[in-house]
Amino acid sequence: MLLGIDTANERASVALDDGREINSEHSWRSGNNHTVELASYVNRMMITADVNAQSLRGIAVAIGPGSFTGLRIGLGFAKGLSIAYSIPLVGVSTLDILAHMQPKVECVLLTLISAGRKSIVSGRYIWHSGGWKTDGAPYITTWQEVVEETKSGSFYICGELGTVDRAEFGENVMLAPPPLNVRRASYMIAIARKRFDTGDLDEPNALSPFYLRTT
Repeated sequence: MLLGIDTANERASVALDDGREINSEHSWRSGNNHTVELASYVNRMMITADVNAQSLRGIAVAIGPGSFTGLRIGLGFAKGLSIAYSIPLVGVSTLDILAHMQPKVECVLLTLISAGRKSIVSGRYIWHSGGWKTDGAPYITTWQEVVEETKSGSFYICGELGTVDRAEFGENVMLAPPPLNVRRASYMIAIARKRFDTGDLDEPNALSPFYLRTT
């Protein structure tokens, strides 16, 4: 049984997955209440599933990019469980979670997460060998720059699209539907499970959030 924790921004998600099925999953708009709500949601989910910390095979946690406070709370909670109960831990990129959720399309994939101050963190992906693979490092951008970037070629965009004016994009750009723009902890577990299976684990004391901020 793997536990997934994602509090990278105002939307949070937790899940339990035993490798055969998603035992439980909760995704909600937490705002700035991660500290109050996270432990309660995880505890309720584990009680309902009749699971205790000692029976967890591993913990997957979102490490960013995202908000400073949200990432710190989720990672701190996951590291605390990992160290206290000697549970293996794996950190997963929030941009990779979004990419993993998307269908195969014959174009470039852009995953977007708000960086505050009207800025966006963007991750660029291409489809290769049956899945989305990163195409360069994440970068800070703006909606205006995204529009300019996508004027040539074909693009599929997902992530935090709440403020985007869809009319600004040409017919060469597809925007993901709402269900595929909200990160789900079960998809993060699917990414992390491969690393648990191969023993590619993170050291809890060394694992830290990944931030990208404008200068």
